[in-house]
Amino acid sequence: MLREDIKGLMRATPRDLRSFGLTVGGVFCTLGLLCGLRHIPYWPWFVAPGVPLVVLGAMAPRILRWIYVGWITLAMLLGAVVSTVLLTLLFFLVVTPMGLAARLAGKDFLSRKLEPGAASYWLVRDISTPKAKHEHQQQY
Repeated sequence: MLREDIKGLMRATPRDLRSFGLTVGGVFCTLGLLCGLRHIPYWPWFVAPGVPLVVLGAMAPRILRWIYVGWITLAMLLGAVVSTVLLTLLFFLVVTPMGLAARLAGKDFLSRKLEPGAASYWLVRDISTPKAKHEHQQQY
């Protein structure tokens, strides 16, 4: 899936490339300006890529194609890694302890306990009264 997305980046229109150059270059120039105003010595590291990106984005956006592909590819890879790490941490640090605490408390949310004397495990649902707003039918 990621490979097809990256291949699709090669079909970027000049409008996409212009938007990329002006936006990313503008952000770099703004960061450089803010660092310069605060007398932070590494402001040229932001201005050096920012100015060419803005100029090329305005004058010749097709030149930015490979920079655009590299930038977006890096963003996609970082997004895949970060989302996987965050979801893994969420599962093991939030969901797992809640499940263990519920199990220790004897909760059975899915009613999985077998009852030897039960004739059926079927739960009869009362459909006469809706349970939530989305179950109400609107009449016009």
